Amino acid sequence: MARAIRRYDVFHFNWGMSILDHRFWNINYLELPLLKRLGKRIVVTFQGCDARMKTESRRRFSTSACAECDVAWCTERLDRIRRRRAQKVFRYADQIFVLNPDLLHFLPGGDFLPYASVNPAEWTPDGGPYTRRSSGPIRILHMPTNRSIKGTRYVEQACADLTVRGVPVELMVVEEVPHARVGELIRQSDLVVDQLLIGWYGAFAVEAMALKKPVLCYLREDDAKRFVPFGDRIPIVRTTKETLADDLARLLKDMASWDAIGVAGRRFVEEWHDPLRIAHRTISAYEGNR
Repeated sequence: MARAIRRYDVFHFNWGMSILDHRFWNINYLELPLLKRLGKRIVVTFQGCDARMKTESRRRFSTSACAECDVAWCTERLDRIRRRRAQKVFRYADQIFVLNPDLLHFLPGGDFLPYASVNPAEWTPDGGPYTRRSSGPIRILHMPTNRSIKGTRYVEQACADLTVRGVPVELMVVEEVPHARVGELIRQSDLVVDQLLIGWYGAFAVEAMALKKPVLCYLREDDAKRFVPFGDRIPIVRTTKETLADDLARLLKDMASWDAIGVAGRRFVEEWHDPLRIAHRTISAYEGNR
């Protein structure tokens, strides 16, 4: 820590954590007052459940991952800890970024920042107009990091419903695979379903859009309009846990639209998720400009 203080002028902390910090032991951002006194610039990025408050989310939103989350330690006590931590970080941080717009309900005064983890240059789509991967059933890819948070059971129910209707679909629920395989799995799919509860798309959806795959996802429109500069330009097929089966059925009847959706997705990723552009914005924050 002492060496870092001597060497660096800017401290950028991710996942809402710092160096001398352990929320469960009630050790919260111990070094921030010292860094502030020494004139260091402090930037903090929150990414999701590091700031999202379960009780407040369940009260505020009609659909939320917090209403169905099965993480045992995510309780009202943890909400109280998150609230205290947010108050302290706002006292000392020069800039606070959030990667999910719903977090701005709990971190008012923060700024939304798009995901910078997907480099479009490294995700090259197949050339030419969209073509199906095969003549078999429509292959739908869903890759949850946590089934309860991503609404996986609703994806499974929707695909089972389509099968009963006689619609030929094949659901691939893929978990715990090396990231190096993700691109291959996306290429092998026809459609991608990201999540149905959180209200925002994840890096997986960005990867799929970069490869020109149509993506279905639940987006909380009020948050997108209020907090996101490109909220009305996201080329994702909107869906909900209640309407996914019908939305998939409509999309399957309009396969001619898939190419345009894929092209728009790729263009969107290049415009809004280019790591170099996002890096320029974070550098501006390091330099004291919002």
